[in-house]
Amino acid sequence: MSLLKVIEQAGLGTKACADVLGVDHGLFEEWANGQREMPPSYISILAATLGVRADVLTPGAVASAKGLTKAEPGAIWFKFKGTEFTEADRESILAIRRLGHNANELEQAVLGRPNRAWDVLFQDVMRQVDFQASPSDQGRLAARLFCERNQFGHGGRGSGEILRDRLRSKGILLIESPLPQSEVEGCSFYVGDSSAQRPCLFVNTYITTWFRRNVIIMHELGHALFDQTSGGQVDTLSDDRYTTDEQTLVEMRAEAFARETLLPKKLLLTLCNHNGLQPTALTKIGLAALVAQSGVEKKTVIQVMHDHELIDDALFQTYFSFEIADELRSISDHALSTREYITKIGEKAALPWKGKRLASSTMRNLLLPVPYVKAVLEAVKTYTISISRAAELLMIDEGMFYSRFPELVAEVTE
Repeated sequence: MSLLKVIEQAGLGTKACADVLGVDHGLFEEWANGQREMPPSYISILAATLGVRADVLTPGAVASAKGLTKAEPGAIWFKFKGTEFTEADRESILAIRRLGHNANELEQAVLGRPNRAWDVLFQDVMRQVDFQASPSDQGRLAARLFCERNQFGHGGRGSGEILRDRLRSKGILLIESPLPQSEVEGCSFYVGDSSAQRPCLFVNTYITTWFRRNVIIMHELGHALFDQTSGGQVDTLSDDRYTTDEQTLVEMRAEAFARETLLPKKLLLTLCNHNGLQPTALTKIGLAALVAQSGVEKKTVIQVMHDHELIDDALFQTYFSFEIADELRSISDHALSTREYITKIGEKAALPWKGKRLASSTMRNLLLPVPYVKAVLEAVKTYTISISRAAELLMIDEGMFYSRFPELVAEVTE
């Protein structure tokens, strides 16, 4: 089966694949049509990006020699055959997958060995889950086990402030970046060689609050924990994207996991007691306080109260209609928009990264996370990676790297 066929079955175009590899479109067309052989280094990157075995992308003769007479492009992780995914979604996730691959490669170059703490944690949690239970009960039990081992919700405080560092300390990759043209809200997949794979979580930060992003992170972690063999999961902004009972159950489990890790009933009641609040008599400022201190969005706070029968259907609807944006901004910096936050901290604090985070080798605009860019630049500064390798990791050409970071180039080339 030709490379072109694999790409077509993924719902992608050759131009998008060429861009994500940073190669000439005409050259990639020749690779895709079998007119020229793709170099092994590019095969490795494209396979990681698509989520297939590298041998699927090799010429037929090579695949046959390995006893693989039939490729299986249907295994492509994101299963982009449904109408729920637009061209922008496909191309955006292709770029995300490449960024996840790059982030993993960078950490391997800097640290020298993978952090496998997540694997021990996942196995410990999963061996205690009763798979005869309902999906929601599976998610909640896994969440309680996860929280016990990571001290989530301890001390009567929400875990929004600590969850990112805790996940990264376990070797889980976490990427937050805006995708303004895509409906993708978040996704989870595994990166790295088969012998050293690790989970990668992505959250689209475009027009989402910090409180919502916390829920998305833990929802995607639920997918990474339970759905390892699926190859990956994609969640969009649309509520009607699920068409089968199986998909719905998978989402119910991931959502139950997210709610229970971030806002278990005990934590919710503790926050109410600390603030002198009654779930059945909340004001706007009271609801805002619960959102701010739990670190999760209003919708999730209300849903958790309803799940535990602390409020009835009527109060659920009443609280859902509360507009608390102003109250929340007055008590939490996390509620500020990007522009409001920059105004608060000053333009100079944000200026150093202006125009230096945009990848240029992807069809869809991809703004790289500041921590990731910093890590790449630090690796160059310590001579861990070369300038050409840094440009590749930042998904820009080498000339652009020189123009964006002239001071660093001068420092390391003296």
